[in-house]
Amino acid sequence: MVAHLVRLKLGLLRNTFRRSRAQAVGAVIGIIYFTGLVVAVAVGLGALRGTPDAVRVVVPLAGAAGTVLWTVVPLLSFGSDPTLDPGRFATFAIPHRDLAVGLLAAALVGLPAIASTVLCVGVVVGSSQTLTSTLVALVGAAIGLLTAVTTSRWVSARMTRIISSRRGRDAVGVIGLLLLVLVGPAFSLLGNLGSDLVGLATTAARVVAWTPLGWAWAASGDVAAGDVGVGVVRLVLAAALLALVGWAWATAIREQVENPTGGTRSDASVSTGSDLGLLARLPGTPRGAVAARALTSWRRDPRYQVSLAMTPVLPLVLLIPFVTSDLTWTPLLMAPLLAFLLGWSEHNAVAYEGDALWLHLVAGLSGRDDRVGRLVPGALLSAVLLPVYAGVGVALAGRWDLLPAVVGLSVGVLGAGFGVSSVMSVVLPYPVPASGESPFSAPPGAAGITLGAQSLASLCTVVLAAPTLVLAWFAWQDGGAFVWLTGVAGVVLGAVGGLAGLRLGARLYDRRAPELLAALQR
Repeated sequence: MVAHLVRLKLGLLRNTFRRSRAQAVGAVIGIIYFTGLVVAVAVGLGALRGTPDAVRVVVPLAGAAGTVLWTVVPLLSFGSDPTLDPGRFATFAIPHRDLAVGLLAAALVGLPAIASTVLCVGVVVGSSQTLTSTLVALVGAAIGLLTAVTTSRWVSARMTRIISSRRGRDAVGVIGLLLLVLVGPAFSLLGNLGSDLVGLATTAARVVAWTPLGWAWAASGDVAAGDVGVGVVRLVLAAALLALVGWAWATAIREQVENPTGGTRSDASVSTGSDLGLLARLPGTPRGAVAARALTSWRRDPRYQVSLAMTPVLPLVLLIPFVTSDLTWTPLLMAPLLAFLLGWSEHNAVAYEGDALWLHLVAGLSGRDDRVGRLVPGALLSAVLLPVYAGVGVALAGRWDLLPAVVGLSVGVLGAGFGVSSVMSVVLPYPVPASGESPFSAPPGAAGITLGAQSLASLCTVVLAAPTLVLAWFAWQDGGAFVWLTGVAGVVLGAVGGLAGLRLGARLYDRRAPELLAALQR
């Protein structure tokens, strides 16, 4: 049974490369990119060999962080790997213990587990001070990885009933959003600690080493430092923890197989009254209909809600260096950064509404109406937020003389973003989470093409806004006429870039709308 489940998982991974050519290329690019990143981290861990004090600090913290990621990430993606859902095996007469071992082995076949194994190799190399410490590191890394994977599956199984409901998914999405927003400020604050960071990390490592998160990872460092007894105690505790989590995982599988409830969803009912919402309130034109549906999606769809919540918050991160490092110029970038995010966020708008694209085709909707209607939500947000962020930015920086330049730069970047997005969403749509799925999840094989498309959209936006960026730099350095020149040029170039991109995107849409629909249905 274990071998059969592993073969099934390998078959699913192999099928990732048999999808569309774009997804296959994207998957390869993503694998190459993340392989380089994982190998670099593993080499860094291995470079700790010969520094036992550093090993006792870095390895427990890294192992604990990895265990937390294994547990949290599947929840934020609403159980990102449905092939490991025990409820799918409810109709098969498989002993729950065999099923638990088989699903655990299948989980170890996935790319995250392979990456974690490579990192564990780095941990073993870095901890190989003596023969005894090497053996303890090898056993501890194996126990730590198995504990992380098993805990991840157990938590996901227990949370299935919660994340299968609409309210549960929204709550998990909000928690994930808060965590993502806090990542940047947390790293910024840690970076400002300077020399105090080493002392804080040392203290944290000592605390973590005596928690279930650090038992398996701290044992080798203790043995290498001569505390063999302490290392053995922690290794025994880690083994006992693995046995306990394994038993809990097997129990959760038995309950799900005997009473599978993960497949039912209790989403909120949809009103079937005569109120058409925004469709009845906006102009009864093709553009008005597209705009009404886009605004409704921004208000109700969790995938849009994440973007809607994060976009106004991310520019506020620039206030952290302003407060902690006395960089008085960073608030001036809040409005341009917001403009970039609002324009860039539309570069894959068609893919997010791929289910409704066929309505546009059968209704004979023109490309211009489609392009204009989709930009309405971003334009409305820009009209409200950009003046506020521009005013607050120059006020905090004490540079009211630069207000025209800040406004011009913001409009120039926004227009460039809208122009690039109008073309990109037609030329290079990439897979996104389906409606009702987690906004943090990603379809199989989509990592590479997603990274490539997002990077291309960002680069094209910067290139198109480059003249305004250069003028803004001169305005910051010399002031004077460059301030007003940046303001006027930013508005003009932003309008020209946005309209040119909109017209080109409309022509491309009219030309290849059927092919676009076929690509989105794959």
